[in-house]
Amino acid sequence: MIKARMFAVISIIVLLVSVICVSCKAVPEVAKPSEVAAPDSLLCPVCVDLSGPYAAQNQVVINGLTDGLGYVNDHGGVKGVPLKFAIKDSAGKVENAIAVLHEVLGVTPRPAIVSFLDSAVLVALKDRFVEEKVVNIAGAALSSGLYPPANTFSLYTESGDMFGFFCDWLAETEAPAKRKLAILTWDNPFGTPVLEDRCLNYARSKGIEIVARELFGVADTTVAEQLQRIKGKGAQWIYTNTLLIGPARINSDAITLGLKDSFKFGLCGIGLSYNTIALGRGMEGWVGPNSHASFEETNIPGVQVIREQFEKNKRTSVDKQNVYTASFIGSLLMQRVLETTVERYGWGGVKGENVKQVLVELKDFDAMGLAKISYSDKLRNPLYMKMYEIKGGQILPLTEWRRGTHLE
Repeated sequence: MIKARMFAVISIIVLLVSVICVSCKAVPEVAKPSEVAAPDSLLCPVCVDLSGPYAAQNQVVINGLTDGLGYVNDHGGVKGVPLKFAIKDSAGKVENAIAVLHEVLGVTPRPAIVSFLDSAVLVALKDRFVEEKVVNIAGAALSSGLYPPANTFSLYTESGDMFGFFCDWLAETEAPAKRKLAILTWDNPFGTPVLEDRCLNYARSKGIEIVARELFGVADTTVAEQLQRIKGKGAQWIYTNTLLIGPARINSDAITLGLKDSFKFGLCGIGLSYNTIALGRGMEGWVGPNSHASFEETNIPGVQVIREQFEKNKRTSVDKQNVYTASFIGSLLMQRVLETTVERYGWGGVKGENVKQVLVELKDFDAMGLAKISYSDKLRNPLYMKMYEIKGGQILPLTEWRRGTHLE
């Protein structure tokens, strides 16, 4: 009887062990990152207008990318692999950019990230980036190049969202007075997004009355007539969605006409540069939102690093622009995103689809204090900004980082 019981117990134990072993074999293995060796380098092709109408501005972009790239590679690259840019000239023409995209995606290994920077190109190639399953990191992208959400991610706050942030600040600082605002901007795809209903309606919702909407051309030598009409409409503020010679022209003409003290002036963040100040005879008192830190914020680690790069690479005041800072931030962002992609998917998984997934999950990337960038399935541009003022020839913060509203 005892032997029979022992045999039964042993049989049960053997059966249990067999079941456990079979069960263990039935459990699928956890997916691991693809085990592919690290490449010698990671290539990010950059396509920008270097011989067309925006050539001078975009040389500053290249300088910012070059310095940012040097800093990234001096600090480990992407998990020990250097990041490299291949600079291509679009000459400001969409057909050239299309040819460049075809060329750069034909190399091996195929780039997961490209950086096509011209506004018109971003709109024209928006669907193409999706078809090619490649991520595009842009500087200041138009809404129509970003939305509906696709594969382009902007380093800069989209101009309509930036205008909304300006309206928030204006309504807050000058409440309860109802402000009368005129918009004086370029008559081109860069300048006119602030005239869209989403922007005008948002301004009105903040108690701001839009009393005039005036346009001028990039090559126009004066805006005197527009300023006179704006004066006749009783505007207290003028906002422009332009940069460099755009706000400089407005400021210079306002001084010449004796109207500088008749208005207060606001501009989009990309226009808040020292080149703009120099062109506009000072521009004292102009204010605007910006999603990137100012060169004057020397308490910020990233600004300290940029100033070191200026000295190291012999940069001049010409490079002291927001597009330089944006390009530097772009280098830091690519490093972070590619490292996360490798950690999650392995070197063999450095592909556009995976990079895109990492980007839509990115939250509060601060680029050493230079920015505060978050993306999502629905959001393709950062929303954190500060208000800045041109004062004493410097660009100084008026607020801390605040989150703006995405205007759809």
